[in-house]
Amino acid sequence: MNKKLIIFIIIFLLIVVVKYAFSDYEFNYKVNDYNIISKLDNGILYFEIEKGVKYNFDIYTNSKKKKFINDIKELEVEDYKCILPIIKDIDTYPLCYSEKDNVNVDYNLIDSNALLEYKKESILEQNEKDFYFNSNIDNNVYIALWTYKGYILMNGKEYRIISIFDKDRYDNDLAHQINNIIYMPNYDIEHEYDELVALDMVSQKVSKIKLNKKIDYDSYIVGNIKKKLYIYDNKKSILYEINVKNGETEIISSSEKGYKKYSNGKFIECSKSEYKNDRITIENDIKSNYNYEIDDKTYKIFKNNSSIKTKISEYKINIIAENNDDIYYKLDDSFYKYNPKNGSERIFYDYELSFNNSKSVFVYIK
Repeated sequence: MNKKLIIFIIIFLLIVVVKYAFSDYEFNYKVNDYNIISKLDNGILYFEIEKGVKYNFDIYTNSKKKKFINDIKELEVEDYKCILPIIKDIDTYPLCYSEKDNVNVDYNLIDSNALLEYKKESILEQNEKDFYFNSNIDNNVYIALWTYKGYILMNGKEYRIISIFDKDRYDNDLAHQINNIIYMPNYDIEHEYDELVALDMVSQKVSKIKLNKKIDYDSYIVGNIKKKLYIYDNKKSILYEINVKNGETEIISSSEKGYKKYSNGKFIECSKSEYKNDRITIENDIKSNYNYEIDDKTYKIFKNNSSIKTKISEYKINIIAENNDDIYYKLDDSFYKYNPKNGSERIFYDYELSFNNSKSVFVYIK
């Protein structure tokens, strides 16, 4: 056989083997009479387990190697069907199904001695302070809490108070986050503002951006497209486009120019009433593998299979940010991080959080 042909065949076979062994995959198998689906898709290991009822969970990974559930341990938990999937070299956690409510339930919500060994011990110190930082965030996570004159910036195990303005301002709904920067009007300017203040959540530096237009405080944030911020001035019926790099401000919608809104990647014509009455916003694409059902309780739903939902909180929560399977949320006067392995861990307490406006907390993951 031709030497070049042999080399070509060897290379071809190697490519096939590597692709088979290390590419995304999906396959079915059985362990202890449980039917299992294992799937790797874009760095996420998704598992679905069924025997009478269905459980599912996922794991974020950089590995392309195939991962199997090697064993399934059944746990004796009253009123629940709980199992522990076992995967070589991967830490897992119990999966539980409520026979009473016919729904999957986060095991951290279940009071049972059979589950204690799998739970992370969580101690919340009693305090009488207006603000208390519990930490429970990693060094790549940055959180900012509005304090009427500035922010409390939190990262890792530390926090710092950043004062920006001379006077108190309760309402901070004109603040908008783009990546690690929070932009807001210079609240020390009264009536109309022609200056933005930018706070870098990572470096903790404060800078000012001069605008070439004056905007009334009776306005709202429409959103951003990359580094351009859009604000609608209700008093003047004007949509402004602000380049946050240099403060260059343009009027892109008005009574004279007509009105347009951003939809499906481009600006299209619209009516003034849509801005006035409907408060048009630009929704930035948030990559998430989950949907949520929130009423008096909160359920997490995997997009892989929307027929399975898992109760993750006994309460209605306000989700602020996501990072992989971590969820950052507000509940009453506290701010939490949730993930399915450790449940909910409090990051901080603030005595005014429950009646602060919806943009009082900002989260950036580096």
